[in-house]
Amino acid sequence: MRYDMLGFRHLPARMFRYKGLLLIIFALCALSFYFGRYLHNHDEPNTLQAEKSPGDRPALPAKLANEPQDLPQVREQVMSRGRPRPLTSQPAVNHFVSALNKTWMTWTDINSPGVYRACVPRPRDSVSMSEVVTGGLVEKSSMMTITHCLNSCIALGFTYAALSRGAECFCTDVKGESALLSYKDSALCDIPCGGEPRYHCGGRDYMSLYRTSVPDSRCSRIKLKPKGSMPLIALASYPRSGNTWTRQLIERGTGFLTGSVHWKHEKEMAISSKIFPGGNIDYQTRQTVCVKSHLSDTAHIKTFEGAILLIRNPYSALVAEIFRRLMLDQEKSAEETVKYFDSPEWRHFAENQAQSWRNMAVQWITNSHRILVSHYENLQENTYEELAKIVRFLDVPVQTQRILCAIQEYPSSKATGVSLGNHGRKTRVYLTKDPFPPDVRKLVDENIKQVNTTLIEYKLNPLPRDYSVDVF
Repeated sequence: MRYDMLGFRHLPARMFRYKGLLLIIFALCALSFYFGRYLHNHDEPNTLQAEKSPGDRPALPAKLANEPQDLPQVREQVMSRGRPRPLTSQPAVNHFVSALNKTWMTWTDINSPGVYRACVPRPRDSVSMSEVVTGGLVEKSSMMTITHCLNSCIALGFTYAALSRGAECFCTDVKGESALLSYKDSALCDIPCGGEPRYHCGGRDYMSLYRTSVPDSRCSRIKLKPKGSMPLIALASYPRSGNTWTRQLIERGTGFLTGSVHWKHEKEMAISSKIFPGGNIDYQTRQTVCVKSHLSDTAHIKTFEGAILLIRNPYSALVAEIFRRLMLDQEKSAEETVKYFDSPEWRHFAENQAQSWRNMAVQWITNSHRILVSHYENLQENTYEELAKIVRFLDVPVQTQRILCAIQEYPSSKATGVSLGNHGRKTRVYLTKDPFPPDVRKLVDENIKQVNTTLIEYKLNPLPRDYSVDVF
């Protein structure tokens, strides 16, 4: 008997319709099985899609759950859905900063709905939870993602989102001396997010805290003054000395935009208009509360009515500047950048830039009409007191809540160092030995002594510490 290529016997023509019907029935059964599995995996009322686009409106908050799921249950649910295993078995998102592997690196996108702040202790009972987490538990899902939790809290108007135990989303406002400002090591937030296991959503007794894009009304209003209405005050520093961070603090602490003498260059930078809109206009219009400057020639200094001079440990500033130039400007790899510190070029750079660091400080100290010196290390250690001094120098009334809000919006790396890994700065991670040869270190120390001598001579605050100590 003859068979065709599919293995069917040759049948009379009237039988072909039965063979076609059989194939249709088989296809329908297969589709039914597939959609049955799909619906089964999506029948939970709190289940979310793994990702939502930032423009999608989050689902309405689910009914509050009574008791959080245990860690084994969360992990069992993650595995049962065919998700990858926890982050420890996944390639690191940023293998140079291990403490940040478990968090969502939101600052890589200036349009992100939020930014990671810290790993914080989870309140241990329902009473303390209700006191600390003002919005409570808004959703619990085995498919929780950071983006979904952020969008849910944004829709409800909260300034912070907190994720815990891989499946829980809390919303809250954080003001004053909240327990949520007690930052801990990010490694303690070690439970993968149910809907996106490559990131972590808190721990058994800890919460991953995120700042949402909802404005904090205490310091969100920042304005540009009318033309010619502001004195010309410089915010001067050697590069990589905290100028950007200080500008952010000043804007939030005063309510006025800051400018830049480098405004023509900053105007071409997309991120500048997002972060510092005052830096996109001609600073000589006198519309901003102070003006960033990395210049140090006498004629330039004399154009200002006063100056705030930021001084940072040159050992830290020089290394940070090399990483910026090579990795950001020249797009070198971490390995290539580390090797640079063994080259003659690095020695030449360190010798020349140590003198530039000294000249920047001495020039502004000796030529400014009036000056306030702010040491970067002091600003990190005592941010409130130092920022209040700066605000007073700028002749702006000090408002306690506005200053506190500014510090919460832009915490120092001293406050978040354990949690954020020093804001993700990579120098201390990459370098395993002192990059300064003894003779170069001697030259740097001589420049440090000259700056300190000048500070004392002009009755200004001397350097806050022995800058010759090992910093690597």
